[in-house]
Amino acid sequence: MDGLGWVCAGLVAFPVPFLLWFGVIPLWVDRRLRRSGREVMGLCRNVSTSEGRYSTSFEFSTHTGDRIIYISPLSGRTWGTPGNEALLVYDPASPWRTVRSRRELDTRSEAWASLWWLLALEVINVTVFLLYLSY
Repeated sequence: MDGLGWVCAGLVAFPVPFLLWFGVIPLWVDRRLRRSGREVMGLCRNVSTSEGRYSTSFEFSTHTGDRIIYISPLSGRTWGTPGNEALLVYDPASPWRTVRSRRELDTRSEAWASLWWLLALEVINVTVFLLYLSY
């Protein structure tokens, strides 16, 4: 394989980590929370804005009494109003890391859009690579 072949192979490999990080893993976390998550009421502390996207901060106590502060990933929506309570779902195995508000879980995840766009990019890259190999 010459230099152009390695460039094509690199283009095929490039989207894979993004596909996992922005598509598969968030959807896997949502599925896990729906199946084995525990519900708890939490207090919305803050809603911060960055480049037109929102991050919501919640504080809650687990069923074992641990106090957790959860900051949602950047999203196109806010998931709470500061000072109001919200229903949260957390993973008992890692409550400090895996939490979503019930509103987040009940809406279509933004990870689906990332997943489809990255899969389309991967199909294009694989097609270009196969065309190169057959040339």
